[in-house]
Amino acid sequence: MHILIAEDEPSLRENLQWMLELEGYEVTAAADGREALAAALTHRPDLVLTDVMMPELDGFGLIKALRSHPATATLPVIMLTARADRSDTRTGMNLGADDYLTKPCRREELLAAISARLERSRIQQLAAQRLQTEAQKAMQIDTLTGLPGRDLFEEQLDTAVGTCETVALICFGLDGFSKINESLGTGVGDLVLREVGKRLQQCIRGSVASHPHDGVGRLGGDQFAVCVTGLPDACSLAGFATVALSALAQPYRVSGHTLFLTASAGGSTYPAQADSVHALLLNAESALHHAKPDGPGMYAYFDSAMNRRVARTLLIHNELHSALQAGDLELYYQPQIRIATGKVVGFEALLRWNHASLGAIPPSEFIPIAEQSGIIVQVGEWVLRTAAKQVAAWLARGHHDFRIAVNISARQFVGQNLPELVGRVLNETGIPPASLELEVTESLALRNVANTLATLHECKALGVHLAMDDFGTGYSSLSYLKRYPLDTLKIDQSFVRNIPHDLGDVAITRAIVAMAQSFELSLVAEGVETPEQFAYLRELGCDDAQGYLFSPAVPAEAAERFFTEPQNTALPT
Repeated sequence: MHILIAEDEPSLRENLQWMLELEGYEVTAAADGREALAAALTHRPDLVLTDVMMPELDGFGLIKALRSHPATATLPVIMLTARADRSDTRTGMNLGADDYLTKPCRREELLAAISARLERSRIQQLAAQRLQTEAQKAMQIDTLTGLPGRDLFEEQLDTAVGTCETVALICFGLDGFSKINESLGTGVGDLVLREVGKRLQQCIRGSVASHPHDGVGRLGGDQFAVCVTGLPDACSLAGFATVALSALAQPYRVSGHTLFLTASAGGSTYPAQADSVHALLLNAESALHHAKPDGPGMYAYFDSAMNRRVARTLLIHNELHSALQAGDLELYYQPQIRIATGKVVGFEALLRWNHASLGAIPPSEFIPIAEQSGIIVQVGEWVLRTAAKQVAAWLARGHHDFRIAVNISARQFVGQNLPELVGRVLNETGIPPASLELEVTESLALRNVANTLATLHECKALGVHLAMDDFGTGYSSLSYLKRYPLDTLKIDQSFVRNIPHDLGDVAITRAIVAMAQSFELSLVAEGVETPEQFAYLRELGCDDAQGYLFSPAVPAEAAERFFTEPQNTALPT
């Protein structure tokens, strides 16, 4: 233990230091309060023994300074004085002294006081550490359900892995839970989540082979996890999952509502499939993601094929960061043709990635990974800036009356100032705002409507065009067409592909055209591949078309030829 002595009398200071060092204490001695304060901040002693009357800074001033500094605020302090004045005692105690001895004091008295104060300090520190640990654990409890949150659940899972021969983990995700929040409010949704937690705990308690390390946690949102130990094989795990899914599928009666909800589940085991808690959790979550597309209420057990897909996903995620930094991404441009004239009126900028060792990675694979990881924000900014630079380059070469359309990710609407970015890109490149078109999806338009609407109006105020991509695939509604500042609707290729033979797609396409015309919006049909489709779209009054009938997406150099090569000669009359 380290004791700091503050005493201006040299002989007394030396005697105190000698005596305490004989008792095994490490001692630092200072001749006045100012020197003692500097030593306390530098060496962090376990106790300070200080005289009251000292030059430079007296004992009262030293205590006041120690108590005002966070590093020494709780340091035990014993005061020594030759004056038997009760006012000194009161002053010292009021300032925060822990004890007060009158000089000359007996050796036994001093050592007893030091020992008592050090022991009291040790107990206080242990109590503080215990309270801090309890507070940290309390913070890791999910306040809504009372279950362990992700961090605490992982700690408990780690204990189970270190204790039990086999540990199984099942991740549960509720199917369509967002619709409850959207239609009935988060208050009702919260009650459902609490009930889900209770039902999973009941499944644990009702298990014949229940063990002390079995437990339930809430990983976040509508995702829960159950740790089950002692199950003999994958079939037993599947049986438990089936029972739990059945329990979660029972009606929920909350706030006067009777709700029907299902869940999907994914399972994994240790040590058969994972060598760590992190890998076990990753495997179970991966299995859950693979179960969801198979339909509501499904369960999937992790296998090596999933592992390979997970590994590839992780590889693409890491390589995508490098590709963005190294400039390995490229924009291709698919022409949009005016149906009436065959002339190019614009291009859609489409992202391409040709990896040195993996080859061409399709956007359908790497874009969702970029979305999930959040790097889509940086990628989206690069796409916007690159497309704008291409507009500037073509304008400089004498091409006019065209737009380049850029897809905007949902992530760029969350926590990002999209209008500010668009304005900055317009200023940097000097292009006319109307030559840039921002494409948003129908599903994005319905997320956080107030925020999305405000963002789109700010972008519109800059002079750029706004288009709704994949129109007709979501919750097509006249109400939001009236509210959103759109210029263009894009008919999704899933409808165009089967016209004019599929009567359902014909009816939908005709309705979209009529809807756009009534709102004075221009129309672009995607995925036009045959002259027959082109002729039917012209008959309906669609404005523009893009697709393989004209060209796939091509590099900028190849796309430029469309400015001088009208397509009407190759199209039906």
